[in-house]
Amino acid sequence: MTQNEFRLCFWKQYLLLEKDFLATDEYVTISKSNNATFSSRYTNLFLNICSEIDSLCDTYCRIMQLKPKTKNIIGKMEIILNKDSNLKNRETKTKYPYEIICRKPFQKICIGETTSESNSTDWWQAYNLVKHFREDFSEKMPNYRRANLMNVLDSLAGLYILCQSLYGQLEDNQIQLERSNLFVE
Repeated sequence: MTQNEFRLCFWKQYLLLEKDFLATDEYVTISKSNNATFSSRYTNLFLNICSEIDSLCDTYCRIMQLKPKTKNIIGKMEIILNKDSNLKNRETKTKYPYEIICRKPFQKICIGETTSESNSTDWWQAYNLVKHFREDFSEKMPNYRRANLMNVLDSLAGLYILCQSLYGQLEDNQIQLERSNLFVE
């Protein structure tokens, strides 16, 4: 995959998801004080962003010719983290005019002997609850409420970081990606 193919296939999709997320700021300010705010729009964004992450992880593994032990996100992330060990500690920071919010979306991934979903990040576990058990309750809260501002922001930060990481692994360095309107470069 060339950088131009990546830009057309994945980066344009990232920018579209980012644009849709930023449009929600008109109704719910992007702020830590609104982290628990949930909505149907956040559900739609959360499901789409995490689906894009899963797809991007598949492509990342294929391009780097890496074969995960399992096909779940932990199996994929384990080999991606082995390729880019800095990924786990990479931080995003929102930029003006939004409240400055720093996130490390992959910090809590536990890589090791077991590759179960329970070793994933909080937001990925929330995604699976929203995707598969939306109407159920976990920890005295309906799962659909997990499609909230914080989890959408964390998943979008994760997608941003994965896009940046894979783009940096591609060879032809001729094309500059369009800038994010949410995250500081």
